[in-house]
Amino acid sequence: MKRTVAVLAMVLVSAIAPVSAAAATAEQQAYSGTHVAFDAGSNAVVDYTVGGTETVDAVRVQSQSSAESNLGLSGSAGLEAATALGGAAVSVETTADSHASMTTDSGATIEAHDNGYGSLVVTADEQSQYVALNLSGDASAEQASEERVVFTAEDGTTSTAMVVGEGNVTVTESGNLTASVAQDSRLVVRNYAESRTEADETEERMIVNGTAAASVHVMEQSGEAVTDVVTYSEDTTVEVTERAEGQVTMTAERSASEGRVVLTHVSESTFESAEDVQVEVDGEAAAQASSYTEIRQATNGGDTSKYMVQSASSASASAESEVVVGINHFSTREVTMTGSSGSDGGSGDGGSSDGDSNDGDSADGDDSGGDSNDTTTGNGPGFGVVAAVLALVGAALLAARRRP
Repeated sequence: MKRTVAVLAMVLVSAIAPVSAAAATAEQQAYSGTHVAFDAGSNAVVDYTVGGTETVDAVRVQSQSSAESNLGLSGSAGLEAATALGGAAVSVETTADSHASMTTDSGATIEAHDNGYGSLVVTADEQSQYVALNLSGDASAEQASEERVVFTAEDGTTSTAMVVGEGNVTVTESGNLTASVAQDSRLVVRNYAESRTEADETEERMIVNGTAAASVHVMEQSGEAVTDVVTYSEDTTVEVTERAEGQVTMTAERSASEGRVVLTHVSESTFESAEDVQVEVDGEAAAQASSYTEIRQATNGGDTSKYMVQSASSASASAESEVVVGINHFSTREVTMTGSSGSDGGSGDGGSSDGDSNDGDSADGDDSGGDSNDTTTGNGPGFGVVAAVLALVGAALLAARRRP
């Protein structure tokens, strides 16, 4: 009897293990969030979807040294020749409520941020990289500058690919995109549900030229409070340290002393009225600005930090407001945003944005969010096999007991 049970136990383990391993592998290589979904193939991120629209068919990353060697390119070759790169192996490292993080064998990190803009960030951590983006279907692309390309999906969804740091991005003859990203630089893709506004274009320029160091998203997803931080500068970190009704506190830290802008997107459930939001930096009231120009001036050695409150453009896929904070200097600053329903009960005059477009182009997806809420149910992968084998075990035990 013991031998019979032991053999059946081995059958049970061997039957379950392959199914469970296959299910785990499939789960790790795909992501589906509130806004963003994608699959990760062996050497590419594929079917990158934002708000139900596939914006990028495939993202492939390869080190420049490897690509130039494999393709026979010289260092001076144009990006057009890099469209044939095979792509380095991709591994999904972590997934959470607000993001997924991947690494490549070429020394790059790929971050998919599940926020209203569906932000995708490729960072060249260890060495310079080529990044190839195959666009979906009948998408069209337009060169905005050496560091920015705007592309539009068939349904009108607009996206911008931009290089932050050293490098450039271009539209190939086939209508796809390739980018050269130097070490410690990154390629950022920001997606819009509708057409981009002048404010969106201004913020893109601020991201590219280094004025905007991070975007912070304070969201509600499936009834849960979730935060997400997209960092554009390797020497800057931002963390939401406290979130209560009508109040958000975050800590921004930067190794350099020069001021920077933090773009904060807050769900409509956070503040009773976004127009009443007031901002304090290290406990001192920040001055209210009426334009992006004033915000930038504050970061350029201004006497005080400044902020501007505006309703998020229709381009964002989320119902939220935006608080643009220009922090006048660093290293570590605490920023508190308080609405009329917050503990301070403050109120103020709502800010407004201008169409200012005087930011010239020049030149760490940060992990945040809770643990994955994935669960396994009785109808999950391998459950039928487990039930069948357990039935066999029961039958064998019964037969063994009846045996004379």
